[in-house]
Amino acid sequence: MGVRDLWRLLEPSGRRADCESVRGKRVAVDASIWLVQFIKATRDEDGDVAARAHVAGFFRRIARLLRHGARPVFVFDGATPALKRRTTATRRRARERSAAKVRVAAEKVLLNELKRRALVAAANGVKESLNL
Repeated sequence: MGVRDLWRLLEPSGRRADCESVRGKRVAVDASIWLVQFIKATRDEDGDVAARAHVAGFFRRIARLLRHGARPVFVFDGATPALKRRTTATRRRARERSAAKVRVAAEKVLLNELKRRALVAAANGVKESLNL
């Protein structure tokens, strides 16, 4: 979910920094964001989440920070805030409603296809009986 307009709020004091500028400094890492990034971005040939993507991703990024002399400090989310819980619940309900609509539509398509096939079979049967 993130913090709405965070970058706009930080813009006046924010500045880009080279990796070299972190030498000897502690760097806070949002571990949850890293996990989501690795899971969403790392896929296998079939498009599924790659096995141990989070481990490989963490290792590469930690190695890079250490190579530049940074001392990473990992921060994990605490309890989910009430607003985020409500937003997540609303999104889940919307997904469930959409999935239900898809199921209903799929059932209608299947039923129509079965009816069409039954009509074709019946028409073929009538045609054959008339040709006899």
